[in-house]
Amino acid sequence: MIIQIYGIRTVEDARMVIEEGGHHIGVSYGKIVRTPGQISCEQAKEIFESVQPSAVKVGLTVAEDIEEIIENLNITLPDVLHLSGDIEAIKPDQIEILRATFPGLKIMQALPVLANTPLKEQKVLEYVKEYERVTDFFLIDTKNPDADDIGATGLTHDIYIDKAIIESTSVPCIIAGGLDAANVAEAIQVTKPYGVDSFTSTNFDKSVPGKGIKDREKVRAFVEAVQNAHSRQ
Repeated sequence: MIIQIYGIRTVEDARMVIEEGGHHIGVSYGKIVRTPGQISCEQAKEIFESVQPSAVKVGLTVAEDIEEIIENLNITLPDVLHLSGDIEAIKPDQIEILRATFPGLKIMQALPVLANTPLKEQKVLEYVKEYERVTDFFLIDTKNPDADDIGATGLTHDIYIDKAIIESTSVPCIIAGGLDAANVAEAIQVTKPYGVDSFTSTNFDKSVPGKGIKDREKVRAFVEAVQNAHSRQ
């Protein structure tokens, strides 16, 4: 079971997450600041070069311009590029350009799931069919209907929608959206995902600007909950 921890902003946080049993470290970076907590390409490069070799380095972008994304990748190339902007703004054919430009790069496409909305009233299964040919991973996350980007809301959604998505595709799916040490076991039991993701629930309640934001105790509790749930499957 892959454990992905997002919101990494320092080398210390990156190394701590891997020490505690995480597998993927998620970093939001770019030359143009588009999201809270985003760091520069140079800062991300330092983190990726300094984290343990076993870590899978995931870079998040909400940019919609392919040239901007390529420019950022030329500075800091992660193992996995996480596309988390408006899903309809970057078409599969454009993702093919990214794959051709960076042959070793894997793509993780975020899938938007609306809270308190039945599956039949959402487009997410259409997105799965449209994007699965160009995607190495799907990240299933809660979308705020008033935001252009996907995720980082701390809000949960119906995990049975996750289950329907996972059962509809052969692409490995990582589930996200308000997961914490208390609810992740049920989510794993119901959906049987490839992996799980945490951002909000593993942060300090208050963070210091320019410093790390990950709480070691919360990361440890989340990892232990995931490992215990996986061992019972």
